[in-house]
Amino acid sequence: MLRRLASSTVARLIAAIFVLQVISGGAAIVLLRAKMLQVINSDRTRQIVDLRNDLLSAYYDGGYRELAAFVAERRGSAADPLIFVAVSGHGAPVLSHLAAVPKVAASERPVRVRAFHASGGPPSEALALASDLADGTHLVVGTLTTPDRRFDLAFAEALALVVVLTALLALAGALLTGLVVSRRAHAIAETAEALAAGNFSARVEGSGFGDGFDHLGNQINLMAERIDQLVSELQSVAGGLAHDLRSPVARLRAAIETAQASVTERAAAEALQLAQSDAEVLEAMLAAALELARLESGAMPDRRQQLDLLDLVTDLAELYEPLAEQSGVTLAASGQAAMILGDRELLSRALANLIDNALKYGGTAIAVRTVIDDGMVLLEVEDDGPGIADADRERAMVRFTRLDNARTRPGAGLGLATVAAIARLHGGTFELASGQDAGPGRGRGLIARLRLPRA
Repeated sequence: MLRRLASSTVARLIAAIFVLQVISGGAAIVLLRAKMLQVINSDRTRQIVDLRNDLLSAYYDGGYRELAAFVAERRGSAADPLIFVAVSGHGAPVLSHLAAVPKVAASERPVRVRAFHASGGPPSEALALASDLADGTHLVVGTLTTPDRRFDLAFAEALALVVVLTALLALAGALLTGLVVSRRAHAIAETAEALAAGNFSARVEGSGFGDGFDHLGNQINLMAERIDQLVSELQSVAGGLAHDLRSPVARLRAAIETAQASVTERAAAEALQLAQSDAEVLEAMLAAALELARLESGAMPDRRQQLDLLDLVTDLAELYEPLAEQSGVTLAASGQAAMILGDRELLSRALANLIDNALKYGGTAIAVRTVIDDGMVLLEVEDDGPGIADADRERAMVRFTRLDNARTRPGAGLGLATVAAIARLHGGTFELASGQDAGPGRGRGLIARLRLPRA
């Protein structure tokens, strides 16, 4: 379940949104840090250059003595404890906030160095600018960058907090987006499922935003309306044709019966008997076609009521038991009491069709049972005959379809289609399976299964 959820499109969409938002938030924080460090370094460089210029002015005004006094007295920005100055080249060096003269070559821009800020202490990271004066004086001006570490630590804490908040907000936004997308996609899928089940009145409700989902929903609605119109026309034509043919077929049977009463020749009588059998088959086909058209069009009256499906199974099994014994077939009924909301007459007709098929095409044993499975009631008719190939099961439930092993036997090819229509009318499904599909030890044969909702 979790693996299927994790591999779903919505889960991947949520993960993608979450990752992108976290990455964008982290990138924004890192860029902000880089800009802040750039501003800080620029300010430090300007501070060092300004102090160096002040020292050079003191040197040009009073020579080495004035320069040394400026450093020793820590005038101006030289009083800042993070700023250090070293003047060497004439005896003992003059130091300000330093324990030793750092080794810095003369340059036009500050460079990274390590300076001993306190005697006996560890070296500190610093930014320094060195100048060589005309009288051999070596001037070094710099500032400690040790606070950068504290800044980095504070920034790291802030970054972690921001990333956590961004992650939570991103996750919430991604979940909300996924929920909206999932709900609208499922709404469209449920409508498509209803259309596939034959409910052509189902429509996708639009949100009014005019987005891609609304466009897709509108196209599905247009498609459903067109399919509904075509199916209605087809059912009307099929039902009307079947109804119109009943009178000619009835007259044909009457004419055959009249002819049989007056014919004395054996060959003619046999021909008329064959014609009468074909007319009866044709009449049965037309009756079945009309019944199927009424079922699929929803024109049947609602006669559903609370009933125990096990009672129905028991009654039908007792009714067919003499016919099964006459055919040398064992018919057994079993199962659990299962209350459903159903039309007893239609369900009896569906079960009768399935038992008839099992008697025609099955083997020597038929089992009819009810099973309660995950809130649904299963009505199963199983036989031990040759069964139906996997590739032919869906086709066998299509109207007027007769498989190769059924072409030599009477029938219209509407029995399973009628059962499927009755199942849909009750909000259920109809399927065919083999004994091996049902579980180990079940043997060969066919299982015809109606899956109906419990009451």
